Amino acid sequence: MAQIAVRDELTTPNPDIRRPWVSGARDLCDGLANWQLWSMLGWNDIHLRYRRSALGPFWITISMAIFIVLLGFVYAKLFHQDIAVFLPYVAMGLITWGFISGTTVEACSVFIENAGIIRQIKLPYSIYVMRMIWRGFIIFLHTVVLIVPIALFFHLKVGWSSLLAIPGMLLVVLNQIWISTIIGAVATRFRDIVQLVTTAIQILMFVTPIMWPVSAIAEARFVAEINPFFHLIQLVRAPLLGEVAEPLSWIVVLSMCIIGYGLAAITLGRAGPRLVYWL
Repeated sequence: MAQIAVRDELTTPNPDIRRPWVSGARDLCDGLANWQLWSMLGWNDIHLRYRRSALGPFWITISMAIFIVLLGFVYAKLFHQDIAVFLPYVAMGLITWGFISGTTVEACSVFIENAGIIRQIKLPYSIYVMRMIWRGFIIFLHTVVLIVPIALFFHLKVGWSSLLAIPGMLLVVLNQIWISTIIGAVATRFRDIVQLVTTAIQILMFVTPIMWPVSAIAEARFVAEINPFFHLIQLVRAPLLGEVAEPLSWIVVLSMCIIGYGLAAITLGRAGPRLVYWL
């Protein structure tokens, strides 16, 4: 079957070979259209990962809760912040960052771990990316439930503005799709990218305003504003804290989405015909 798949790649004419972004865009659209397939596969991944576990994915909820409480109290003391304000801030940031960092790191092996299927069946490559993103989103849903006890305990003001977290999270997911597509294709060709991305994510966690407030660097606020991950997190964190994200955050994230999908289409169009040989 592997030989048949390789032969198909060699003999099937590609009318879009001079316009790789066309075939890449078609792959992304076909992947989205097959939502029943990747959603079923992603759900099955979660089921297999936590099979025979007493609490299943809720172990993630428990570990995240402990992590939030410990970091919230420690960093509140370090930055001399009111714990009632600072702990919810850290919680919303860490929950969103958990989805972003988790899917970014997993993107490095998104095509490699599906090598068996790719060699045998010709499917849109974006299906494997969306399968991974959906799996990460399910895990995110198991941690985002912590917002309820935090809001009740600290008496957070929840209003209609909190609903802005929904389109905000949608934009985060859309951005993670194109980011994961590019990283996955490049990491399949150059395996050292895995270590590079893992190290970069660890560094970004500390330089992004997740566990520290932007007010701590009031005179150098531009450091946060030039960080795209800060804007991604703000679109979800601000509404959940009863605030409204600044227009700059929406502009940056929307611009990332438009430009990013163009880059993802080009990357997928160029890497697609060669991807099966790199596995």
